[in-house]
Amino acid sequence: MFYSRQRGSALVVSLFIITVMGAFAAAMIRIDWSGQDTTAREVFSTRAWYAAHSGNEIVLSKLFPLGQTESDPDVCLEYKDGKALNANLFSCQTLVVTCSRTSYQDSGSEAFKYHIESTATCGAGQFSTTRTQEVWAKDLEVALP
Repeated sequence: MFYSRQRGSALVVSLFIITVMGAFAAAMIRIDWSGQDTTAREVFSTRAWYAAHSGNEIVLSKLFPLGQTESDPDVCLEYKDGKALNANLFSCQTLVVTCSRTSYQDSGSEAFKYHIESTATCGAGQFSTTRTQEVWAKDLEVALP
């Protein structure tokens, strides 16, 4: 007789456990999705940062070629209005580099100051990330031997 009064308690306990475990699983899935979202944004952000950095490096290597003591100011004219570079190398959508130059007098001779700015966009939709980097460079006075 005592056994027959407890017949439904196991069903109530099992339903309670299933409900709690279901809520716990849903919370874990949400946390996992949030982590994946954050990781994707970090990856696209890093790609955009390095793409913008590389854009600046490309222009700097053309402005100041190895083995030359002076810059090549005509290179900056090529990037004056912004020039799109190949962003596919970084799995990005766009990479635009602009360059402006200003002349100044350095020990009586004309020299140039350069402002280079690169903007890269990686990712699409809600994961689209844009990073901009700028570099300032100038000619230096070269001491002749």
